[in-house]
This record gives sequence, C-alpha cells and structure tokens, in this order.
Amino acid sequence: MKMMLHHVTGGMRGRTQYFDADRIAMGAAETCSVVFDPSKDPIVAPVHADITVEGHIPILRDRSGQNAVLVNGHQVGEAALHDGDQIRFGGQGPLMRFHILPDGSPGVKPWRDIVTDSRDMVLHTPHRRYTSPIYLARTVLTDIAQHGSRTVKLVALLSVLLPLLVIAALSVTLYRQSVAVGKSEERISELLGKIETGRLTQAELERRVEEERQAIEELRGQREELMATLRATVEKDEAARLSEDELTALRDRLTELATSQRYAEDLISRFEGGVGLLQGGYQLLDPETKRPLRYMGFDDAGRPLLDEQGNLQLTLEGEAPPLVINYAGTGFLVDARGTILTNRHLVRMWETYPPVQTALEAGYEPDMGALRVFFPGVAEPFAVEILRVSPRVDLAVLRTTRQPQGVPILPLAVPTRAVKPGEPVLILSYPGTFDSLLSRLPPPIAGDVLRVAGSDPLRVAEVLAQRDLIRPLSTQGHISDVSSQVITYEARSAGGSSGGPVLNRGGQVIAVNHSVLTRVAGVNLGVTMKHVHELLAETRKQK
Repeated sequence: MKMMLHHVTGGMRGRTQYFDADRIAMGAAETCSVVFDPSKDPIVAPVHADITVEGHIPILRDRSGQNAVLVNGHQVGEAALHDGDQIRFGGQGPLMRFHILPDGSPGVKPWRDIVTDSRDMVLHTPHRRYTSPIYLARTVLTDIAQHGSRTVKLVALLSVLLPLLVIAALSVTLYRQSVAVGKSEERISELLGKIETGRLTQAELERRVEEERQAIEELRGQREELMATLRATVEKDEAARLSEDELTALRDRLTELATSQRYAEDLISRFEGGVGLLQGGYQLLDPETKRPLRYMGFDDAGRPLLDEQGNLQLTLEGEAPPLVINYAGTGFLVDARGTILTNRHLVRMWETYPPVQTALEAGYEPDMGALRVFFPGVAEPFAVEILRVSPRVDLAVLRTTRQPQGVPILPLAVPTRAVKPGEPVLILSYPGTFDSLLSRLPPPIAGDVLRVAGSDPLRVAEVLAQRDLIRPLSTQGHISDVSSQVITYEARSAGGSSGGPVLNRGGQVIAVNHSVLTRVAGVNLGVTMKHVHELLAETRKQK
C-alpha cells in the first residue's frame, strides 16, 4: 500500500516521506523506517509505533510501552488509520499527518494534501500573526516545488498569479480568523479567570474545608450560647420573682426551640434520603469549528497555566484537556419514576453566570456535559436527563435514567394550601457542596477522602458516595412573607442550596429554594407550589 507521512512538528518538521510497503516502523532506532533524532525528539522510544497493512487497512499500534500514541488527540493502543488522520507521539511529541495514496500514484503529493499540510504547518509553528500570509505562501510554494506533480508545477509556473491569489485569499482569511480567535481568547481568558472550574489544588480544597468547618463550629456555638442564655435568664428571673407571664414566655421560648429540634430530626430521618447532590459541567465551543476552549497546559503542581495578569491561558488548538466548568447543587425526588425537581439555573448555569454570559455574547456556545445526582445511601450516581425547563420561573424537571429503588419520595403540598408568615420551615440542601460535606466529617476521614480522590470534584463525589458520606445539611427557619410568585423565609443558606426542598412541619414541600438575598443575611426566596404543579402538568402533556 502506498502511504505518505507529513511531519508537522518535531525534529523532522516540514518533511514528507513516501512508502510503498506493508509495514512502517517509527522510532529513534536506526532500524526503523521513520527514524527520529533522539536529541530533538527525546520523547520518542526506540520503536515507538508501527503501521501494518492488514486486509488493505492500515493499522497503527503503540509499541512504546508507555501508552504514548495519540490519533486525532485520543490515546490509542491500536487503531485503524484513515486518510488525513493526525498521529502524535506523547502529549507534546512530534505530530504527523497520515495520507493514503492511490495505487497508481507516481509518488507525488496531491494539491489537496499540499494545502492541508501547509495549513497544519502554519497553525502549529510559532510565528507572529501578521507574518501568516508570507509564511503560508512560502510553505505552499516549497511543498509544490518538492512534492507537486508535473502538472501542478507547470500550472504554478505558467499561472503564478492564480495560485498567489488563492494563497492571498486563504492568507487573509487565516489572518482574520487568527486575529479574531486571538482577541476572543484574550477576552475569554480574562473573563474565565474569575470562573470556578473545579480544578482546585488539594491544598486549596483543604483550606476551604477548614474554613467551612470553623463556620459550622461558630454556628453551633451560637446556638448553644442562645440556649444557655435563655436558661440563665429563666433561673435569674425566677430568683428575682418575675411575673408569671414573663416566666411563661421564657419557658415557651425554650419549649419552642426543643420542639422545633424534634420535628426537624423527624423530617430529616424520613426525607433526607430523597434529597440528592446534583452535579454537572459544561464547556464552551467555538461556533464554527465546534472545538472546545482548552487549557494551554499545567504546571508541575497540576494547576492551569496563567498569564502575567493571573488569567487562565486558553486556546482552541492543541490537545490539552478542555475547560470544563463544574458545579453542584440540589435536587429532590418527587415520584417513583425518578422525577426530580430542581432549579432552572442548575441546568442552564450559563444563563446566570456573568463571565460566561459575556463569553456567549462573544460567540461561544455552551455544551452541557454529563448531569448526574447522588442520593444518600446509594453508592452509585444516577444519570439524569432534562425533561422540561420553565421559561417563566427558576424551575426544571429532570428524570433519572434508571428507577431509584428505595429512595424516599418527598410529598408535594397542593397549590391551594395556605402558607402563612411565621410558619416554621426546614430546608434540606448541599450548601457549599464539597466544602460543607467534607467539613462535617472528622478531619482524618476528610483527609483520607482527599488523599484518594485528589481535588477532582467528580472523583470526590464518587468517593463520598461509595463511603456513604453524602448527606444534605438541614437548616431551620420561619416564613417571613408570601406572594403568588415566591415565598420568603429566614434561614442560613449558601451556594449549593439552590434546588433544595422547603418543608413545612407536616413534611410537605411548600417551595423550591432558588436564591438568597445577598444584601440581607439569611433571607432566602423559594418558588411556590403553584408554579411547581404547573410545570409538572406541562411535562406530562409533552410526552
């Protein structure tokens, strides 16, 4: 079989090699068909890979023993090659483009391959953007002179103006695209420097866990201080022989605190298993090429590279991991079929996140990745699909792809049920997500989870679930205001509480938590049951 390899990067950059054989060995050893210079390409093994023709199909096999062969950016051990495939040795090793030539080919490069290979050379070779037209023209003409057919050379000689016009047009287009991409990437890098992507170092995650643990201890101390103050007041007032009414009011307050604690414990034991940790992530794609924004690379500690201003260095080229904006929130089960209620913004995060909104205005498109939910007591997550997203309020209906056996179902209050100010409520959610979950664990256990999972949020969630350590946090409060659109209630909340159920004393969901008033500490807003039942009815109709 006639084959051709064009070296895009590495020590043999710019060279094109022709083969009419059934096996091509590639490596640093002198016995290989394609011999790399170890001083220029140290990543290449003595026999790194080979291509063998089996049944008229070229098969590439990794012979390095290091899993260091990539085809079109994907690591492979063995793969069938197609005309135009890119082969790279190692993450930053030499890059080649593979071509299949017709059996009757005279051993020259077709015009299509000349253009493709020249474009690769321009895109993968460092140079100033304004020199792209000159660089492209030189590369094309050099390739024509060295590898073009007689016809192509004759046409190039007799019609110099036509190729130059084509090259000029390609160059202008490439230059404009390069400038646009460069400006866009600079703007997006500046914006995404503010984005929490989930790529934290383990030290940073441990610091945040310790801060959350201190906050929990502070709140616990405040509650104990309140109880102690009330008891001391009763004892002091009894000694001072206060009026019976004053003593009764103080005793009632103590009784109320104790009663609220008991009813909360009952609701938690009944329904916490049906309140899940919702986890998702999305990428940003170029609208024309559909390529995702990628990291430029990582330092020795595994942190993304930053520019001099401290912004993420991002690109549309290369093979580094794509930028994935991870997030987490809360969702809860409402029927045996696996229907889950949550917030709209938890499945359309880009609609409410200012840095990403600006990226969308710049032309980038969001691409939702995997969406899954972890229920307490269940070791494996449930993949979920989006059934319906409300166009009016912050609500969304999801469904698990498999039936959640044994997971408690949270009952929904009817929309006509009156909700009154002053009524006690209980919110079950995952505020602070992993920071909160880990801070509630004994330090040795939290440290072991981080040791096993590292700082990858996807792996942290999996390890917590496998060890039965996922539990929602409960927060008690009182309703302060009611309208047809939202219920306002006072209860401590934080990022990650979105989508949590708001339960009344009878154990019915009377609202879906969706936001906190940032200027008024402890005041939250929930979507009313009127909107919940309307969206569920619309979901049933669309099937």
